Amino acid sequence: MNCKYLLLPLTVCSALAMAGEQEAQSYVYGMPLDIDKVISISEPAAVCGVVTAQMSYEDAQGVQRELDYQKWSTGCGIFDDGGLSMGY
Repeated sequence: MNCKYLLLPLTVCSALAMAGEQEAQSYVYGMPLDIDKVISISEPAAVCGVVTAQMSYEDAQGVQRELDYQKWSTGCGIFDDGGLSMGY
């Protein structure tokens, strides 16, 4: 029996498995983004300072993607709108 016929299904399966595992892309300033719908945003908890957040989103074609980006954490008690978490 020819070995290439045994290896072909394994090659196809491994290619499909790798296609299903997408690594998060890291945002670079000025990079064009195609975000149609944000699914979730997560960041490390209880950290004050700049953190790496991860956003899961769907693009205009409906493909789910992930994006890593730097942001000021919400662990400092200051939110994006400038208000304090203590209600001040």
